[in-house]
Amino acid sequence: MAVPVRPLFPALRSAIWGMAGLLALAGAWQWGAVAFGPFVLPSLAETGEAVVRLVATGKAGPALLATLVHALAGCAAGGAAGFLLGVAGGLALPVGAMSYPVFTALLGTPPIAWVVLALLWFGPGGGAATFTVAITAAPILFIATLQGMRSRDRGLAEMAQLYRAPAFMRFADLVLPALADFLIPALATALAFSFKVAVMAEVLSGADGVGGGLATARSHFDLPETMAWIVLAIAVLIIADALLLAPLRRRRAGRGAPAPLSAEA
Repeated sequence: MAVPVRPLFPALRSAIWGMAGLLALAGAWQWGAVAFGPFVLPSLAETGEAVVRLVATGKAGPALLATLVHALAGCAAGGAAGFLLGVAGGLALPVGAMSYPVFTALLGTPPIAWVVLALLWFGPGGGAATFTVAITAAPILFIATLQGMRSRDRGLAEMAQLYRAPAFMRFADLVLPALADFLIPALATALAFSFKVAVMAEVLSGADGVGGGLATARSHFDLPETMAWIVLAIAVLIIADALLLAPLRRRRAGRGAPAPLSAEA
């Protein structure tokens, strides 16, 4: 019976080093609170109390859910558009040549500009946040997909076509695996940007969500609550990454890893 023993250790080491990084960040945070005082940076204890208060009063749940919806909906819509156009651009040179400068311009446009335009087009509310996230995520996925399409092994594609493999099979077995090394980092980047942009758009548009909580805390000059909202948003981002992207990373790493050691039972 084959018993895999290698894959567990890299994952365990990665988790330990990740925890060490978070502890180092917490230590630096506490040092900053002591060095600069509560009017600049609240302590970990004050922020923790604010987090508990937001959760206990029922403010955190609806706000985090609203931000999660804005971020994931915008990321999914923009990412899907960028991915499809990237695939089309990799298959048809004119599409890629025409689309690349457009998406480069979109990528270089500051998100704050899109927030202002979205407020004029959609008015205050969640629509502005979702649109801003979508227009931010689309170029990230487009450029990654286009690069992956251009770097794929064309010999394998020609062989599959020669043997008359179905188009869906060619896409699933040849194109997607070749794109994985480009798409997984791009998805992680797009997801992180989606949360940041969603919160920023919520602050400026007055929409519900973490951004709305941050705007309220700012108006009350409540630094612990401000940091509490930031901590909660980061926690939700980490959970979303672990649930949505970590399985893809593990699956990709498993495909590229050497065969595990085995023992006969």
